[in-house]
Amino acid sequence: MIKVEFLGAMACVGASGILIENGRSKIVLDYGTKVREIPPKFPLKVNGKPDAIFLSHAHLDHSGGLPIFESKGETIPIYSIDVSKPLTQLLLLDSIKISREEGVELPFTKSDVDRTVKNFKAIEYREPVDVNGTEIKLFDAGHIPGSSQIFLDYGEKTILYSGDIKLSDTRLIKGADMKIPNVDVLIMESTYADREHPNRKEQEKEMIRMIEETLSKKGKVIIAAFAVGRAQEILLILHKYGIDYPLYLDGMAKKATTIINRYKKRLKKKKALDKALREVEYIKGERMRKKAIRDPCVIVTTSGMLNGGPIVWYLKKLHRDKNSSLILTGWQLEGTPGRILLETGKYVNEEEGLEFDVQMNVKRFDFSAHAGRSELFEYLERLSPEKVFVIHGDHTEEFAAELREKGYDAIAPIANNRVFTL
Repeated sequence: MIKVEFLGAMACVGASGILIENGRSKIVLDYGTKVREIPPKFPLKVNGKPDAIFLSHAHLDHSGGLPIFESKGETIPIYSIDVSKPLTQLLLLDSIKISREEGVELPFTKSDVDRTVKNFKAIEYREPVDVNGTEIKLFDAGHIPGSSQIFLDYGEKTILYSGDIKLSDTRLIKGADMKIPNVDVLIMESTYADREHPNRKEQEKEMIRMIEETLSKKGKVIIAAFAVGRAQEILLILHKYGIDYPLYLDGMAKKATTIINRYKKRLKKKKALDKALREVEYIKGERMRKKAIRDPCVIVTTSGMLNGGPIVWYLKKLHRDKNSSLILTGWQLEGTPGRILLETGKYVNEEEGLEFDVQMNVKRFDFSAHAGRSELFEYLERLSPEKVFVIHGDHTEEFAAELREKGYDAIAPIANNRVFTL
């Protein structure tokens, strides 16, 4: 008998966590946080000590709660692809810093993070790991460098956890590895189950047109990007189209880019980021920021949803400049400063005590690292599982109902229906 217990990401995005046990092995898949909740929300508690944790990727909604185990005195091996360890460490330490600034107490300390990082065990894609008779393998998920689908083989039944998935290539990494053994039970993300992404090449061209038009007016282009994955993708796009103006990188994206570029075998083209970075200057402090915005330039910086980081400084300096542009490159969660700006034209950041009209040209482009609706259906059709659990989306029940109409045995776990026996 195999018991699957969902601990988070039920009918929502964030705080991913799954516990799977069969009497011999007790395995946790991801243990994240709801990043923009104040205080942050974490998955439900795991009763008893797990034998192992398998991490699908470094983003905080999947990794942000890992130090909670160390805070309870539980030292547990964490299996992941090599690049996930330093990226997770970077994001966890940043989460502590942000929480302190917000006056929020996290359920773990920096020393818990330090001990957690030491528990990481790097494995390769398709390399089997035995946990008390359960064989687990990671398959590339195509989401960010090091992202994984997690395949568990119990002999009588196989389970695949998609993590966050993207089937098609981006400029940074290849799409998901679909050469996976037979899948009986699929646990899948559904972030974009209700909509498609626009054509990526057209989004690139439109963004480049906006950048060139802004620079021709002697304006400055500020590009808000998530530090891990998105910022590096944007640098590759800018390099591809040969933007011939000063190009800067600021915020946590600097460290994330340095880390990712050390793990070249995780990239689609090993030398591509090296080539792009030859044209990039890292911003070092406020004095350099002031100097950079004296002349037309492009600055890629964090945070992606405008809630903190250097982007706040640039907005305070440039918000009245009608010749300058602000480009958003990722989804803007409801209630974030980025979402409010798109809806109202005002920058409202309560944590920073800021509210002002933005006269810059503002536009959001879709460079999502998640599968869109048609890719999710393709994923299902190619795997053809017996049972599907739909998580990590705002419309999981609607998507599960749609899948049932198509003949799938599909369930969307919710708080009062989250434990299942296979």
